[in-house]
Amino acid sequence: MTKVAIQGEAGAFSHEAAHKLLGPDLRLVPCRTFSEAFEAVTIGEADRAVIPVENALAGPVVESLDLLWSSGLTVRGETRVRIRLCVSAPPGVALEDVRSVASHPVALKQCRTLFEQNPQMEPVVVYDTAGSVRDLMAGSVDYDAAISSRLAAELYGAHLLQTEIEDDHRNYTRFFELAAPGVGPDSPGVCGAVAVGIPNEPGALHDLLGVFSSHGVDMSQIVARPIRGEPWKYRFYMEIVAPDVEALRECLDALEEASDEMRLFGTYAPYEESESDEG
Repeated sequence: MTKVAIQGEAGAFSHEAAHKLLGPDLRLVPCRTFSEAFEAVTIGEADRAVIPVENALAGPVVESLDLLWSSGLTVRGETRVRIRLCVSAPPGVALEDVRSVASHPVALKQCRTLFEQNPQMEPVVVYDTAGSVRDLMAGSVDYDAAISSRLAAELYGAHLLQTEIEDDHRNYTRFFELAAPGVGPDSPGVCGAVAVGIPNEPGALHDLLGVFSSHGVDMSQIVARPIRGEPWKYRFYMEIVAPDVEALRECLDALEEASDEMRLFGTYAPYEESESDEG
């Protein structure tokens, strides 16, 4: 049985992503932080980690990107989860009685309309969506309600007060499946996750970006992250999609020539949308 590390508790969206990537026959390894989830794979406590890397509303999960570089783990696959959020509370609590609502900060950012329409509510930041419900129902916290998936609310016995409270109903989070280097066969996919550093000189970024058009490769994401210990220098995290494996290989070779440093985190098959992604 595959042991899968996630940031959060059972019922978190990472739990759902793990099922989509690896199937239902898995053993969950809940971790309090992203760093702990990466570490679980590094030291062999887990076979895989499933980690969010971008939300359609809140943007990139920069902590995941930074850890991807420092950990040395490889990207084995990608999936997307439609984020449907609900607010729940112990039975007997009405929505108008709620004064404080807890969740992960990214989830709270996705529900601004809820707080605008209910100014009596104060957001409370906790480490996990599912954990916010679990702790609420255990009676170990002082907030009144929690924001999570319906699965987490039902799993821990909370009463649903309002569903689909996310600001945009086309709200998705992308997740990477991560493994230790050398685990499993290399994927022949046409997608790649890569990070590069470039010289701090005029035209360097222009030259780097020109590699993609010259090889017919789409850069679907680029995120600049500061390099620790080197003020005002940045590393660019990119996700790219090529028309075929050969074009991807040639593009990666050219990227390496145009950069000071480059690390390929992995190649994988493109994500295919399903009916569950719609609406």
